[in-house]
Amino acid sequence: MQRSLDTNVIARAVLNDDPVQSPIARRLLAEPAIVLPGVLMEAYWLLSLPHRLSRPGAIAALSSLLDLPTLTVPDREAVLFALERAAAGADFADMLHLALSGGADMFSTFDQGIAAHAEGAPVPVETL
Repeated sequence: MQRSLDTNVIARAVLNDDPVQSPIARRLLAEPAIVLPGVLMEAYWLLSLPHRLSRPGAIAALSSLLDLPTLTVPDREAVLFALERAAAGADFADMLHLALSGGADMFSTFDQGIAAHAEGAPVPVETL
């Protein structure tokens, strides 16, 4: 059986903050599972909240999850692209949206900062 894991499972495993749920979450990560890019985006946001993990800590935690042989992450390369750019100062969600835009002719945004981190993206950024 292969599960698709929710954000709260990822958070409990990484934060190890619940005596009942955290061990269950860690066990589920040791079994074959799918973690969707949207779940990782939400997990990044949750892990980055004040009094949780630092930005580099959240990036490192998600990067470690991608290394688990038990996890399948659809669009893994897009997630890696977004994490690499986030480590360099970009917004993780913005970079994930950009990386998942393959097939489009361009990524249009009012956000002036996205283009500064878009090198190597699958589509060019159009800043409006």
